[in-house]
Amino acid sequence: MAMTGMVKDELSRLSVLKPCCRKAEVSTLLRFANGLHLVGGRIVIEAELDTNVAARRLIKDISEVFGHKAEVLVLAPSGLRKTSRYVVRVYKDGEALARQTGLIDNHGRPVRGLPRQVVAGATCDAEAAWRGAFLAHGSLTEPGRSMSLEVTCPGPEAALALVGSARRLKIHAKAREVRGVDRVVVRDGDAISALLTRMGAHDSVLAWEERRVRREVRATANRLANFDDANLRRSARAAVAAGARVQRALEILGDEAPEHLVMAGRLRVEHKQASLEELGQIADPPLTKDAIAGRIRRLLAMADKKAQDLGIATTEASIPADLLSQ
Repeated sequence: MAMTGMVKDELSRLSVLKPCCRKAEVSTLLRFANGLHLVGGRIVIEAELDTNVAARRLIKDISEVFGHKAEVLVLAPSGLRKTSRYVVRVYKDGEALARQTGLIDNHGRPVRGLPRQVVAGATCDAEAAWRGAFLAHGSLTEPGRSMSLEVTCPGPEAALALVGSARRLKIHAKAREVRGVDRVVVRDGDAISALLTRMGAHDSVLAWEERRVRREVRATANRLANFDDANLRRSARAAVAAGARVQRALEILGDEAPEHLVMAGRLRVEHKQASLEELGQIADPPLTKDAIAGRIRRLLAMADKKAQDLGIATTEASIPADLLSQ
């Protein structure tokens, strides 16, 4: 199951007993689901939700906490919508419910942010507000480079109110506008885990953390493998280039090169893919990596000096063009 569906399913089944929390959750859910509508001059509450479980939870809370009867309409998949949607509607007592949940003020005007009792409520109300907002329009991406917990908001005032609720929970959230749509986003992995825990999605937190750890381990392994592979390629190219230079140095120096330098040079030419440490082990008697490197370096320096004196190409001219371009 996708992470968003997993979290919403768990939150929809979470048992909440405190009336203040249930009120805060319903108020925020209706606000973020754009639940306030005007039909034929009267206020109607309609909230469109993803799952049947969430719809049943909202109907139950509206009945038990606010004392109003709600009905549910099922919207079959059509067009771009590939799954069924569930619309919870309160028609008869819509205005009364709107006042009780703080969707409208005492003068009947719509409240743009969140109700005062939610904004100024206890910490549990802030948790319930996030739970309602996520059930209405939340999403959680898979852990990775661009992981995020995001809630689409009905306006900038509601977004700022939700950011304030996160701040009360000591969680950093950002309000942003993307293509004319207000959103609240949490991107830090630890903050996402903390927020899911505060909302009550404990099983989803474990699943998300497991995927997060697995992704991080895989990414670390890939980085190390790529790093080692790149180092091996660089070492092999450097060895081939050195072999070409040494071959040219032996040609320039001829019989003038000291025997111990010639021995090191021939090892480099005969074993072009070998590392300096491996060349030292092949030598007779065995030499250290630094000893082999020093002898090859002196051989090249002698050859380049003689080439400059004679006015001919130095050892670097023998390096293949494809190695110079890499």
